[in-house]
Amino acid sequence: MWQAAMDWLLQCNAEPDNVLLHQAHARWLAADERHAAAWRKVQKVWMLSAGIDPLEPPTAHQVPAAPRMAARRRSWPRRALAASALAACVLLLVGRAPPADYSSTAGEHRQVRLSDGSHIELGSDSAIRVAFEPGARAVTLLKGQAFFEVSHDAARPFTVQAEDVKVTVTGTAFDVDLSRSAVSVAVQSGSVQVRDRRGELAVPALGAGDSLRVGLNQGPAQRSRVQLEQVAAWRQWQLLVNDRPLAEVIEQLRAYYPGVLLLQDRALGQRRITASLNLRSPGSALQLAIAPLGGQLTQWGPYITVIRERAAPPGKK
Repeated sequence: MWQAAMDWLLQCNAEPDNVLLHQAHARWLAADERHAAAWRKVQKVWMLSAGIDPLEPPTAHQVPAAPRMAARRRSWPRRALAASALAACVLLLVGRAPPADYSSTAGEHRQVRLSDGSHIELGSDSAIRVAFEPGARAVTLLKGQAFFEVSHDAARPFTVQAEDVKVTVTGTAFDVDLSRSAVSVAVQSGSVQVRDRRGELAVPALGAGDSLRVGLNQGPAQRSRVQLEQVAAWRQWQLLVNDRPLAEVIEQLRAYYPGVLLLQDRALGQRRITASLNLRSPGSALQLAIAPLGGQLTQWGPYITVIRERAAPPGKK
């Protein structure tokens, strides 16, 4: 959640007169109290670190003034100050991992064997909490991605909770991916039931080759078919992307990328991409993803990489 707040901070700071951007930011804040809480934390660190006034989104009735070239050219001292503030956000917020029984670090896949014989493979920068009782087996995916191979036990259903989405099985193999915008489930063998806490998600059981994407900010669930060898392709260090927004791809690469990735250009993030990316080389994968869409990378100190649209050559628009 803090990563999204940092993205908004960077974009709003870069375009203070963009009313549409600030209105979209206001909608994001209103969608979930956790969004507002993350924003307040990032704002506090930003102000304490750099002495910069908090960013206030304009109202719907405000019209941005015509941009002035002098105002657009941010001085290097201010850029350095902003970079220092963002670095402080990184140092204070990145390490705050939720309490977990098992976790993996960035760039690590971890194997976990549970007491019932079930096997879990954690993707990069992922975490789970386990609670087994005589009549139930429960795992909470706190962040990231995990592949489950569940030992059959009809008397003890196995559940995986990711935010508001619950997956229930007795014995099967499936993948669960928790991002900041959605929970995705893909089944390799057997079948699973997917429900949400509000009882609003009513879909038939997923079988082998079925996948389901449930948005965390409402919206209909998206069901599709996937080839079995493509389920949890990350286990072979592959990121397979089929006509997805670049912003989603960047989010998945964040788990493998050293440091912090910040997407400055929302329009760039909405451009769609189809690609096969090598997760063992996240830097090259990122370049391969953004270059065809007109993106470029800017390094802010040792921790922060900013993704923005490539500037047009001099004399061209």
